[in-house]
Amino acid sequence: MRAFAIGLCVALSAAPISTMAKAPASRAGMTEKSAEADKATTDTISATPAMWVVHGPKGTAYLLGSIHYLPKNVHWQTPEITAAMKAADTFVFEVPMDDDSWSDARAEYPKDVLLPSDISLPSLFDQEMRTDYRDVMFRIHGNPEGLVYMRPWFAAQQIQAQAYGVENVKGLSLDEGVDHKVYEMAKARGAKFRAFETVALHVHLLTDNGNMDEGMTELRRTLKVLLAETSDQTAQQRLFDAWYRGDTKAFAVASDDTLKHMSRAGRKALLEDRNRAWIPQIAAMLNEKHTYFITVGAAHLVGKIGVPTLLRERGFRVDGPDMIVSANASGLRATF
Repeated sequence: MRAFAIGLCVALSAAPISTMAKAPASRAGMTEKSAEADKATTDTISATPAMWVVHGPKGTAYLLGSIHYLPKNVHWQTPEITAAMKAADTFVFEVPMDDDSWSDARAEYPKDVLLPSDISLPSLFDQEMRTDYRDVMFRIHGNPEGLVYMRPWFAAQQIQAQAYGVENVKGLSLDEGVDHKVYEMAKARGAKFRAFETVALHVHLLTDNGNMDEGMTELRRTLKVLLAETSDQTAQQRLFDAWYRGDTKAFAVASDDTLKHMSRAGRKALLEDRNRAWIPQIAAMLNEKHTYFITVGAAHLVGKIGVPTLLRERGFRVDGPDMIVSANASGLRATF
């Protein structure tokens, strides 16, 4: 029941857990980003991400789908988004965004992501998985040394990150992510904050909770999906491009593709179950006289189980793009 922290979660849902990576984990062989990955691309991308407006009995809520990591050359703050942020008095995220709320989770970080000292990741492989692992590392030019002591679920995340993340999107940065930018701007204004989930619940959703077998299943599935990838443009690239254009239909398709490594139950827990848990919270907010700016992973807002659709089913008026494609950013994309 996990999202991958840098690969899919670049766009979907689990950005806050990536802040845990600030904790030291030298035994995992993690390295600093290369200077090349930190450089912004030269051409500015004028993105027009989709935004919805929800009208309640007393309150109003703007819904913006976040890409949690972005290249530095993406300008997504359209006049409409800027005006919505100025109108809002309360900003809502998936989980608390402040560092203090994450202090306990960071303390548990090594235990959650690293294997016991007497176990290495390759020692858990059978022959088929060993072959798949070797072939994937060769295909994505991966760093197997950095994965030796990682728990399987986290190794799966990091492999996806290497396949879809900083190696393919130059200048990819958490600091440039939409939710981070929104939070920093709102904090500078002295705005109020709310969150849908506690840090403890969020971490529970994103880690294997000690279940090694489940982690191995996810890692095995991840390797198979990457080996089956035949498109010149990865699902991750298609996902970025769709978000830039505000094309919610294409984004829904690309996000489904990036979730292929997960079981059906895992996908349901990651998206649908959480979306449905947020609906009564949003409904309660709309009974208060406030204007909310809600920023969550973009995949939570599209498709039949997206938050806008579920709110409409509850009888709320939701204005938004849905299947309308914006042409303002057509032809523009990051350098992959």
